[in-house]
Amino acid sequence: MKIEVRKFKENEVGLLSSLWQFYAYHQSTFNGDSVSEKGLFDIDDDYLADVVQGIEDCEAWLICVDNAVAGFVTLESTEIAGREMPELSDIFVLPKYRNLGIATFVIDKLLLNSGNEWHVAVYNEDRTAYDFWLHLFAKLPIKSVEELSPPENDEFHEFVIQNS
Repeated sequence: MKIEVRKFKENEVGLLSSLWQFYAYHQSTFNGDSVSEKGLFDIDDDYLADVVQGIEDCEAWLICVDNAVAGFVTLESTEIAGREMPELSDIFVLPKYRNLGIATFVIDKLLLNSGNEWHVAVYNEDRTAYDFWLHLFAKLPIKSVEELSPPENDEFHEFVIQNS
């Protein structure tokens, strides 16, 4: 299995927008969002275009497995616990590609070498994601994980991860 993680190209904004629909569908379980009368979640395509073009302070990365689209990840700078740090703001792997170590590969590639610390937040009700992260934290080569209590946003479990 060959996993590739690369930034979206400018002509792939439509791909990112389509993947974001699947992600929004999944997230709607936790955030209560509904589809419009057109049957789509409200996705700001102009914002996504700006992200892909590097205009926004956010990076969008495409995940491919054996040259097939498998998901995406976004990273952005955030201030949490009074400090600036990178945040894994969104990660989505299509169901077909889950439980194959792809998310772990992506996190290793993009965040473990990103600096001393980074942030991740998980919806309180998303038990699957919460368990995934706890399991991952136990096996990653990191110095420490601090779950913010109370979190800065009470909809989420929030973690600050210290790289070794």
